[in-house]
Amino acid sequence: MLNNFPRIYSLSTIGIKQHFNADYLFHPYRTDFSGESGSGKSMIADMIQLILVGSSEFKSATDGNKKRDVKGMLLGTKGNSTSRGYIFLNIEIKPKQYISIGAYIEGTSNMADMFIIQNGYDWEELTNLTTPILAKDLIINNKIETLKNLCEKFEIANMKSFKRKSYHQILFNNDILSLDLTKNETLKTFASILRSFSRGKGFKIESENLKKFLFGDDEQNIILEKYKEEVNNINNDFHEHKRYLAEINLINEKWNLLEDALTKSNNYKTIYTKYLNKRFNFWNTLQKKAITEKEKNTKNLDETNLELQFIENLILKLDIKELEELLDTKERIIEFNEKNELEYDIENKFLEVKQFKLNVEKVKKWLKINDEDLEKVKDWFFTQKKENNAKNKLEEFNDYLTNEEIVTDFETSYWLKDFDNAQEKFSIEIDKLEKEINEQEALSKFSDINNPESLLRWATENLKFPISYEIESILIYFQKYGRVKPSEENSKRYIPEPEELFNKVNDNIKEISEKGFWLNLDGVHEFVECSKNRVLDIDNPKELINSIVEFKDKVNSKLQNLNSQIETKRELKETLFQFSNLKEHVKLYGRKDELSEFKIHIDLEDITEDSFNNLLNDYKREKKIEKKYDELKDRYQKHLNKKNTLDNYTKRVKQLESDFFDEDSNVDDSIIESRIVDSKEQLLEQEKNFEKKQIDVFQKKYSKHINDKSKLIGLRYDTLESRKDLLVIKKEKEDHISVSEEELDETNRMNVDLFKSTIKFNNEAEEFTNPDEGGNNSLKYKADSVKSDYKAYLRLITKDSPYDDSVSIGQLANYLLPTVFPTSKVNEDLINNNIADRLNKLTKDIQEIGSRKVEILGDIFNQVYKVYTGYLTKINEINSYLKKKNKGITGGNRASLSYKKSVHYPENWLSSFRKQLNNQMNYTGLFSDLREEIDINKMMIKAFQKLGGSAKVEPEDLMDPKSYFDLDFHLKLDNDEINSGSNGQTYTANALLCLARISLIEEKDVGLKIMPIDEAEGLGSNYDMLHELAEEEKYQIVTMAIETAGEITDDGQYIYIMNENNLADMENFVPPLGIFSDEVFEDINEYINRVAKNG
Repeated sequence: MLNNFPRIYSLSTIGIKQHFNADYLFHPYRTDFSGESGSGKSMIADMIQLILVGSSEFKSATDGNKKRDVKGMLLGTKGNSTSRGYIFLNIEIKPKQYISIGAYIEGTSNMADMFIIQNGYDWEELTNLTTPILAKDLIINNKIETLKNLCEKFEIANMKSFKRKSYHQILFNNDILSLDLTKNETLKTFASILRSFSRGKGFKIESENLKKFLFGDDEQNIILEKYKEEVNNINNDFHEHKRYLAEINLINEKWNLLEDALTKSNNYKTIYTKYLNKRFNFWNTLQKKAITEKEKNTKNLDETNLELQFIENLILKLDIKELEELLDTKERIIEFNEKNELEYDIENKFLEVKQFKLNVEKVKKWLKINDEDLEKVKDWFFTQKKENNAKNKLEEFNDYLTNEEIVTDFETSYWLKDFDNAQEKFSIEIDKLEKEINEQEALSKFSDINNPESLLRWATENLKFPISYEIESILIYFQKYGRVKPSEENSKRYIPEPEELFNKVNDNIKEISEKGFWLNLDGVHEFVECSKNRVLDIDNPKELINSIVEFKDKVNSKLQNLNSQIETKRELKETLFQFSNLKEHVKLYGRKDELSEFKIHIDLEDITEDSFNNLLNDYKREKKIEKKYDELKDRYQKHLNKKNTLDNYTKRVKQLESDFFDEDSNVDDSIIESRIVDSKEQLLEQEKNFEKKQIDVFQKKYSKHINDKSKLIGLRYDTLESRKDLLVIKKEKEDHISVSEEELDETNRMNVDLFKSTIKFNNEAEEFTNPDEGGNNSLKYKADSVKSDYKAYLRLITKDSPYDDSVSIGQLANYLLPTVFPTSKVNEDLINNNIADRLNKLTKDIQEIGSRKVEILGDIFNQVYKVYTGYLTKINEINSYLKKKNKGITGGNRASLSYKKSVHYPENWLSSFRKQLNNQMNYTGLFSDLREEIDINKMMIKAFQKLGGSAKVEPEDLMDPKSYFDLDFHLKLDNDEINSGSNGQTYTANALLCLARISLIEEKDVGLKIMPIDEAEGLGSNYDMLHELAEEEKYQIVTMAIETAGEITDDGQYIYIMNENNLADMENFVPPLGIFSDEVFEDINEYINRVAKNG
């Protein structure tokens, strides 16, 4: 017997499809399961995979009609109960010493629960069983319990469930598994190997998949963990590096800000000092000048006031004189009224006779233009009035036509041309239009083939095309009657059945002419006009569509025009007859041009007939009127002279009273006398203010105007205006002095606020240009711009700080660069030196930190290179393994595994990088750049790129030893030519690679070695090679095939011949036939129980 412990002793199933509750003994070397498809033999491999791998990575190696999952292994249950099942292996650790491992499955989940059965209580170091566990041992009271209940009730040994990782850890620690399946990559690889052994499923030979399969990610993960640990160890250096770089960046950034602020400050101080000096000098000069000019203006103002007083005295003298005149004139009026009596009625009499005389002159003028014939004058008057009245009526009628917007329609109508016969013509026109409208409406209905009443529609459905000219004319003619029966009140003909009319209609057509023809309607002959538009002379009615649409559009257009015409004519008539005396006004309209030229004589415009007759009567009394006029003329003239004298006195009194007493009339004489006394006293008092010399000067100046009051008033006005101008100048100079004082105060205040009074102003300096004036060219604008620029810059750089734009350079330096300037006391001349010293120190510190990071990269990539070269060695070893004589595949083929160096991750960069490290070139070339980089990942990528690597790369890929090579796995002939191979050859090659992977890379010496091979008979002689290889390397082979593969030996294998149990239940399940070396058993349970009982 082979010494290949641990090994599978048996496989047991409970509640599993096609196997039910069964136990299968495994031969230490080879166990065969044979049978037809669907007998359950492939499930053997799936169950072994599930027990060893667990459900998380389980995938069936067999393709089926639907996806094969974990719960799909269970037998179905009746009713609503949940199906349960167990599969487990007895692992023979030593002869007759066992450990049971397995999986519990429930129909509600695809997650299997793992369990172990041992003889002890220590689950770290297992105690072996002395007898194997069989299916019947886990069935309590003929019931499949849940795993939890079973663990509590199981009494034969100790049974416990485990999470998958704990399960695998225990099996690995106790040498049952040769691989540590707690590692996810190892678990996936092992599951893939088992599936590949089974049917070669899921095995991918692309380079990345092969590298993952052979080497996994453990080495890379170790390197990454070490890298992370090293990076964490210098985490403080990272922070210091970041802080130093941040400070350098801050200094470089803020240094510029500080320098700019200092420059702007100096510029601002220089220009603003110049501005304040000029400002002080300008307002000081202006103030001095204003004081001088004010003194001169005061003298002129005093002289003007004195002159004004003299003029007012002259006016006052004239006022006294006029008041005295007022008293005198009032006395004259009294005297005049006592001596003269006026004839007030003479004026009316004279004006009346004068009007009579004017009337006579007007009639004489009319006689002159009418041949001195009074009758002609009368005819002329009435003719003028009649024509003027006609013109007014015409204008009224024309306004009406215009407002109603019917002028054009009226002028083209019969109502203007022949009003007496227009009504008759109107009726004829309307009848004609209505007839045409009826015809066009009939044509419109006729051309509407969608209208049931359309005879055209009836014709397209019932008559043969082309249709003759006469028939088409009849169709159009009778369309106006329609097919619907009219009411008796509005009775007329209709055509309910067109067939009756058109049946043998050609025989009834008589006397055809160009205009039409006669149609015999049962003895009544009716004339039918020929249609003006032919549309039915076509062979195919379907061709009517385009022509009938065009025809219908024309008909509708004409119908619309006719309706518009009839509506216009009716509206015209209705509007016209709303105007009274229409006929008279229409006749006047006929004289429109003549009357528009007529203009009534100007004398007759406002004269009525009565007035005209009165004028003629005055003409007849001409001599009497002339005599009376002469009699009254002299008397009227004398009356007029007296009246004018009295009027002049009265007007003068009113004028003087108005001038002196605010338009009061009949002022009492005592009041006037009192005013005269007061004025004389006032004059006497005012003359005391003048010296004789001054009086003489003014008397001489105004001698020509002493008695001209209006002139004196004008001179007073002029003097007042001059005085007003002087007062304005006085106010202006006072304002200048005040403004200058305010501006000087403001200048001194700015000197205090901005420069702490450091500017000393020169009181004697003169400046005549205002630095505030000149707009954008002024010194003020320039100074304010520089100041605003400086303040805005300060606000910008002190935003979100405790300072504003009043901050000093020292405060700003302390705020911007506190590490360089710890206080606000700063010597501005040493700012640059202080900053440069700080930058030098920070740069040296960064170089030291950069060197430590370069050293870490060196250590990491030494490890990467070491693992990488180790992988290449393993690849060569695997290839050597595959080249051994006993690994030959049928057809002269051998499996070949080779590597080629990666194009994207060149190996030489590792060599160059490590060489530069070994030569201690840390401060020149590559490392001179790297030490400036904060991020060690970026340092790594930058080093890779500078030494020939590609631009796009991730640090994890650079630290992955698998990145630097690619794998080729092929079948090759003896001449090294690549061969695609058959399925069996490919499967064999994959199986060999799996064996190599387990044997040469990761597996420890002890642990299960199992090779399940499905459809083994398809491998041909390759199976014999695998058979021998498995024996040599101490593998248990489990084959699944329709026929047993290879030769059958007496003691080298167990064979199970499976029966089809797809539809079987517990009662009719047919167990497999078992061949155990030289013994054959129909009831395998008998043999298995016997063997198990004997240990």
